[in-house]
Amino acid sequence: MTVTDTDISDEIRRQITSARSVAPRDVATSLAADSPWQKLLPRVRAEAVKLEMAGELVFVRKRKIVTSDSLKGVYRLASPAQWQTDHQNSEMVEGGTDD
Repeated sequence: MTVTDTDISDEIRRQITSARSVAPRDVATSLAADSPWQKLLPRVRAEAVKLEMAGELVFVRKRKIVTSDSLKGVYRLASPAQWQTDHQNSEMVEGGTDD
């Protein structure tokens, strides 16, 4: 089966709506079938950049949102709305209250 750019975008959307964040490897392995998943990683990143530009995705590195322009090393993909909600909740738990 040939994996199209639309297949990749759809899989990224599906995974980031069902998890807090996902590794690009997870997207690639779910689409690779019998071919080496590593060959899909550049295409996963390219589609993720398109989704970032459309406001549908954020890149996360070391628990912080980063732009695709500054992306280096290990990163994860997340839904902007989900990441903001989860991050605000974790800050409230970690920071406690001001009472």
